[in-house]
Amino acid sequence: SMVPPPPPAGPPPVAAATSSNITTIPPPPPIHGISGTNNNPQSQQPPLPPPLPPNTETDGRTHVRSAAGQTWSDPTLAQWPANDFRLFVGNLAKDLKQHHLEQHFQKYPSFAMARIMYNKADGKSRGYGFVSLLDPKDCARAIREMDQSWLGSRPIKVKLSEWKDREWKEVKKRGKMDKRKKKHFGL
Repeated sequence: SMVPPPPPAGPPPVAAATSSNITTIPPPPPIHGISGTNNNPQSQQPPLPPPLPPNTETDGRTHVRSAAGQTWSDPTLAQWPANDFRLFVGNLAKDLKQHHLEQHFQKYPSFAMARIMYNKADGKSRGYGFVSLLDPKDCARAIREMDQSWLGSRPIKVKLSEWKDREWKEVKKRGKMDKRKKKHFGL
């Protein structure tokens, strides 16, 4: 009978990572410039707002979106507060995480939530995100104060989000208005 050859010499096979050694990884160091000009750790931080419960039920509203000739349904829009004032935040550095964006806008009392958009294919940041505020005065103040402010390594762009313009109902409404205008002007 044949004897099987001995296994090749070398390092022993590496065991798969377990969940226990994932918890030992320390959090990443804060990126300079996030907390504003005061870097004193003893300074009083404002109390954090309670985290929003994950809004999994869509309260019966479906968000049908339309852009670039395509129409689709977006279930993630149901997670945002209804009738909020949403800001588009652009020119985000690729290494920023969601908590950096949240910390940057938490000074506004009506801050509700913030999200950075990620590429589904590779999980990398798309370089923009959205911030939800519940008070129009906070929204106006945030646009005034935060536009061109530094977050991480870049000055960010802050403006009012145009997400409602992509709702299918609004797109259909605009289409009807355009037809009426053309008819009115004999085009």
